Amino acid sequence: MPEPFTASHGQLGPHWTRLTSDVKTKIAARASASQLVASAVEDKYIVSFVGREVRRAGRLRGEPIAVVPFRMIGKDWEAWIGYREVWTRNTSSRRLAFSSADLTAYFTLVGIEAFEQVLRAEWTGLVQSSDGWFFRPENAGHPHWQIDVAEALQQDVDYISARQLLEETAPPREFGEPAPSKPSSPPWFQLSRLHLASGMRPWVDLDIAHGPLGLESIRSWVVETLGLLHAEFERL
Repeated sequence: MPEPFTASHGQLGPHWTRLTSDVKTKIAARASASQLVASAVEDKYIVSFVGREVRRAGRLRGEPIAVVPFRMIGKDWEAWIGYREVWTRNTSSRRLAFSSADLTAYFTLVGIEAFEQVLRAEWTGLVQSSDGWFFRPENAGHPHWQIDVAEALQQDVDYISARQLLEETAPPREFGEPAPSKPSSPPWFQLSRLHLASGMRPWVDLDIAHGPLGLESIRSWVVETLGLLHAEFERL
């Protein structure tokens, strides 16, 4: 049975300081004074950005997240990034158990700050139950990517107008004939439900869920994922 990855308070302080320093090299220069700060919330410690350039962005699921400017997308658009790291007090010891780390990317027009969530990179840790520790969902890859832009597209004005026009121009019906049922939403509206494994090596093993091996692996995952996002957003 898997065991949770744990760390002491004394280990986590330097980890967050080092992570702040590493992340500063990947975000926009004007946000370089931002810090990653831990806040105690009930039985958890939650790490997020704090600073003058930090804004709050809504999430499709969960509480709003602190975001900082990340990079330009062309000349009119900008990507912002939010980071959250969660540790839970272990009931059986004084150590803290790794709960999750996630990077959430948003797009917005320059100067508007109307954030649209486009994707997430998440690393979910083990969750304790009466039978032990398990990944949730059990059949999902950890870490993984989740694509959120399809949910934002549901609110796109052009799409809504086109769908309404399609329904209004349906062929005429005979008197008394029941109205046709409205077509269901396309399945790509639900793409954010998919957990796309980012740590799976099927040519080596069949494991799709992996926990951190150490604090340095969490830092490496965050920094290298930000580097990957830089490279991929360059294509847009």
